[in-house]
Parts: sequence; C-alpha cells; structure tokens
Amino acid sequence: MSHPFHGDPSHLDSPSRRKILPPDQLLAQMGINQGDTVIDFGAGIGYFSIPALTLVGLRGRVIAIDQSPQMLDELRTRAGTRPNLYIVQGTGLNDFIADKILLIAILHELENPEAFLGSAFDHLKKNGRIFIIDWQKKETAEGPPLQERIPKHDLLS
Repeated sequence: MSHPFHGDPSHLDSPSRRKILPPDQLLAQMGINQGDTVIDFGAGIGYFSIPALTLVGLRGRVIAIDQSPQMLDELRTRAGTRPNLYIVQGTGLNDFIADKILLIAILHELENPEAFLGSAFDHLKKNGRIFIIDWQKKETAEGPPLQERIPKHDLLS
C-alpha cells in the first residue's frame, strides 16, 4: 500500500464517519448471509469486519486483512476472541477465497489499484461479489487528499 492511514485509529470510528458510512446498513445491503466467507481487505480497526461477524454467523468467517500492526491490535481489542474471525497482517489476498470481498476506503491507498482489483476476482467463489466504497475525486471535509483519490471512471475501465 502506498498511502496508508496515519493518525489516531479512533478517527476511523467517529460519529461523523458512522453517519456517512453506516456499517450495519451497508453490510445488509451487500447481502452478506449466514455461512458466507467475507474478506475485509484494509480492515483497519474492524469497522466493517466486526459487524460482518454477526451476519456470517458461526458457520461463516470474516478474514480481516491489513498491513498495519497498530490497526490489527485495535481490531483484536475491539473484537475480542471470535472463532470465526481470522486476522491477517499483509498487503495481498494470499490464497483466500471468499463469497464477498470488501474494499472499503482502501483502493486509493494501493500502489496499483487497477491491478489489485483485477486480481481480486481470482479470490471469489462462484457468484461471489466485490464491493467497493471509496472517496470521490472531489474535495470534502474528511478523507484522503484529493490527489490520492481515484476517479470512478478509472476503476470501471
């Protein structure tokens, strides 16, 4: 990852972020089901990983991947011991295969987002889905600098 988040991890779970990026509501819209395997790439503090655990249930699993030991330590603290949560420090999807892959506010941090996204399809089960939510290429009060944001049409081409 070329532009990792720096700063206080608590900023990743603020009331303003919950307002613009409500994890429970968004995960429900993604159709995550009991028994699913979900990869949360760039999981950070578990903002999406932890609520996804409830949706996948004990028959499913959530694989939370992040390159930052600090973020993963915070995720462990927040999640506690969960038998269906796999926490992985890394910068790739390894050999994991999933029903759903979450790429939430992470593509702008990758060195080559187009190549990563192309390879992500190899990590999906049949009928699997990738969900991308990232910052629009326009100035906002929150989020990464404008020059780090990726225009939507660049990802869709």
